[in-house]
Amino acid sequence: MRLTRWWSAVAVGLASFAAAAPKGTVPRSSPEQYALHAARDGVGVGVLALSQEQARKQFVSDVNRCCVVVEVAVYPAKDKTLDLSLNDFVLRVNGKEVGTKPASAKVVATTLQKKARSTRDITVFPEVGVGYESGGYDPVSGTQRRGGVYKQAGVGVGIGGGAPQSGSIEKDRSAMETELSEKGLPEGAASAPVAGYVYFPVERKKNFTMTLEYTVNGEKVQLKLPQ
Repeated sequence: MRLTRWWSAVAVGLASFAAAAPKGTVPRSSPEQYALHAARDGVGVGVLALSQEQARKQFVSDVNRCCVVVEVAVYPAKDKTLDLSLNDFVLRVNGKEVGTKPASAKVVATTLQKKARSTRDITVFPEVGVGYESGGYDPVSGTQRRGGVYKQAGVGVGIGGGAPQSGSIEKDRSAMETELSEKGLPEGAASAPVAGYVYFPVERKKNFTMTLEYTVNGEKVQLKLPQ
């Protein structure tokens, strides 16, 4: 019984740690620091569309297989709180009448998992683990080192064959979802600048243009993304 209670306490502690961990990316000092930026009703927005090469550097998960990734920074009006939602964003591709809404980290991870199951190519996928480190004296810096729960990430590489394809099992899907969620644009009430990645399930094609549409307080902001 004591062991069961101990594991329950550990599970609650890890869940609290994950919930408290910072998410998204660090917003730049102002919207003007982004190549694409605009403002409506006192709210600023800065945008950076990741190229496939940039996406490969920023993510262990192979997001290029399913999505266009856009880094978005939102700056609420002074002394006001903004309710931020992924539903506020739409990616419009030339030649298509209907825009594409962002996909959640869970949906993207599931899509990548399905693609991994259908291929026998070499794949790369993230591995995420949680551990505990005790504190102590650091002889190099001469300071007391803090201990606690930490998260470690690695990269797994595999080749298709008789064994399960790397990236195709539930553990891989969970690890990809963790990475995508932690780097994604935070949703909810924001009274200070926030930033993060938004994932659009759009297939990249040559010579096509994309426009990011953001609706804030009923007004639409449109930013044409580079090819």
